Amino acid sequence: MFVHLGGAIAFSVLTNLIGLTYRDYFRMVNHFKELAIRDELTGLHNHRYIQSQIDELLANKQPFALLMIDIDHFRQYNETWGHVQGDEALKELASVLQEHLGEGEVVGRYSGEEFMFILPGSTIDQAKAKAEALRAAVERHPFPGEEQLPDRRITISVGIAHYPEMAEEKRELLMMVDDALYRGKFTGRNKVSLYTSVLEEMKKELAMNENDQEIVKTIKVFLNILNSKDRYTFAHTERDVLYAVALGKRLGLSEESLRYLRFGAFLHDIGKVEIPIEVLTKRGPLTHDEWEIMKQHVEIGVNIVKAIPSLAPCIPIIRHHHERYDGTGYPDGLRGTEIPLEARILTIADSFDAMTTSRPYQRKRTMEEAFTELRFCAGRQFDPDLVEPFIEVVREIGLLSESGEDAGAASGANGDPAPAKGTV
Repeated sequence: MFVHLGGAIAFSVLTNLIGLTYRDYFRMVNHFKELAIRDELTGLHNHRYIQSQIDELLANKQPFALLMIDIDHFRQYNETWGHVQGDEALKELASVLQEHLGEGEVVGRYSGEEFMFILPGSTIDQAKAKAEALRAAVERHPFPGEEQLPDRRITISVGIAHYPEMAEEKRELLMMVDDALYRGKFTGRNKVSLYTSVLEEMKKELAMNENDQEIVKTIKVFLNILNSKDRYTFAHTERDVLYAVALGKRLGLSEESLRYLRFGAFLHDIGKVEIPIEVLTKRGPLTHDEWEIMKQHVEIGVNIVKAIPSLAPCIPIIRHHHERYDGTGYPDGLRGTEIPLEARILTIADSFDAMTTSRPYQRKRTMEEAFTELRFCAGRQFDPDLVEPFIEVVREIGLLSESGEDAGAASGANGDPAPAKGTV
């Protein structure tokens, strides 16, 4: 009897041990599974999980919106308070985002200070409302040390893209939400930006046949390549469009002229897609031979765009935006009013943005310093009748290249030689 009792006890103990072992094993397995899809610092889902959720929604053809979120001035916050405090701010932000997580939604840390929301079944309007709610919540939330930032608070910029209304492939969708985010950051920060495409506007506003629209698709590929090679050029172009159109409106240009000014400004650097990347992104002034290569982007851009007859009015803008009022520019050495008005407008916008954006080989000038340069070069590089109206509109809309320091310094981007005193 005692033998049977002892055997029963031993069996029970063994069974419990096996049960505990398997329980610990499954707990460990689940723990590692969780680690594989969670960000260790914030506790949110990680990049891998976000990607898998996007893949699943695309596979099921389920409509959804993406919100990409970036912390404004976060590099400055880290430099002021150190990375330990920066990590605390990231965790604090993660908790704010999590508080606004709705049913079925996913939020994760996508990269360093970037976060992403996935909103299954959301419309564009619902996504905009959600993004604005998140932006406002972060703006209201007290973060330690935020008083040292430019706006004396931590804020976020949010980009929005939607499947399938904007894109049907993951790569294109992620590129769109990224572009939307950076458009917001390069035009003021602490804002929500829905992805928009000037190329799509072209197709809607201009009389384009089927062949033209195919060429527009090719241009879109070129722009995506240029953006991947040199984000500085892409963001610089966005700001040029805003500055140039603002001046065009101040001068009373017709709606048709403004339309082609906008398109021409958007496409003016497209020829840089054919410039070798070692020249395009060189961290320093260009040599004479490199400069001759860089100058070719004007002719290349014209050749790309001239295949579309309805974009013909844009060609003079693309070809002549590096002419100088005194006749010493390129490619044709035009002088004064021989240079098309829209090209003269873009020349001022282009040079002003280059001066007010940090790049590895030049110091970023303040808005007032750039105004001084524009006035100094009026009548030589710039149409003297356009300088003061341009200064007026920039004072009204503000400096758009505020975040250029991060972009230029990070990419090592290069373009035309930097403006210098008297030679802009």
